[in-house]
Amino acid sequence: MTGPVPGEQDQPNDPERYRHHLLLLKSMHCCRPVVYQGLNQFISCLTANRDGGRISMSVYLAGKPGAIDSSQIQIKHAAQEGKTA
Repeated sequence: MTGPVPGEQDQPNDPERYRHHLLLLKSMHCCRPVVYQGLNQFISCLTANRDGGRISMSVYLAGKPGAIDSSQIQIKHAAQEGKTA
């Protein structure tokens, strides 16, 4: 029989990375551009994988072949402007 998960297990191992992953997901859902190599790009797919005791995320950008590690993607803030690929 299982019960509720104790409080500590409900917290992400890496809160900063977790927040970044959530913002990437929000960018994808809201069709907001992200920044990769200095250019605005749109996310077409996200994948999350277990990587030891952590979660890693790969990002697939529209028009770009192959996966990109989520740490290489910057979140575009609403007031930020730039070039579009």
